[in-house]
Amino acid sequence: MDSPLPINKLDQAILALQRSRSNFPDLCRSLCQGELFLLIRYQPDLVDAAVELKNGAPFPFARFQNEKGESVAAFTSVERAQEGLAKGKVPDMQYVIGSMPALQALEVIGKMKFSMTLNKGCATGEVLLPPDLLRHLADGTALKPLPASGQVENITLKIMDPANYPTQVVQDSFELFRRHAAFRAAWIFTRSDTPKAYYLVLVMHPRDAALFHDFNLVAASAAGKKHPVHAQLADENDAGQISVLFNAGRPFYQAVDYQPPAAPPAAPATE
Repeated sequence: MDSPLPINKLDQAILALQRSRSNFPDLCRSLCQGELFLLIRYQPDLVDAAVELKNGAPFPFARFQNEKGESVAAFTSVERAQEGLAKGKVPDMQYVIGSMPALQALEVIGKMKFSMTLNKGCATGEVLLPPDLLRHLADGTALKPLPASGQVENITLKIMDPANYPTQVVQDSFELFRRHAAFRAAWIFTRSDTPKAYYLVLVMHPRDAALFHDFNLVAASAAGKKHPVHAQLADENDAGQISVLFNAGRPFYQAVDYQPPAAPPAAPATE
């Protein structure tokens, strides 16, 4: 990135996301810390003043229209806000830059059902975040680890044809898997009654609830709202279950050093 401006932790997370969307969980965690900087329509009495948000009052922060609706511009620092205004050729004295605790900003914007565009027009790259994610980050549910003890549900699934793999989901998952040795193998399945959903079955050893949750964030972000993601863990110690998975089809990811446990011997035939 060619920018003379200082780079803070959240800037670094945005830059890492530009390199790989498998870094999305780190962005979410960084976003919930510290402050965000927002634009308020200029009024002389607002300079260096505190703005109180009251129920029923007009929404004070600058927003713009994009292809998905209205989005609020937010920045990682005063310098990034100034950079975004300059890039957008916004006239002087049109906006003042205000700061707000990040969690409060996420809650307010999410409850108004606006998306948020982080560092719009800045050299770090910009990130569009949907309102439901903003709300879940604000109340903590988005970063709460999922249980890593679930077993594969007893439902009828069909292995996905590699020709139909969702490219972004596979690519982002693969990059996350390569960085963490706990991921041993992964498959993508489909169901005829929910053709747009992706069912991912993973083998992890050792199990790690936080890391499994990171995978869910990465996969859901890559898939988008039109393709629900259902991730499950196979029992890494159940040779029979893992044998069924391998017999269903080749995993889209398998660690180079992973040797599936030997399948149990077939039961002797009875007359």
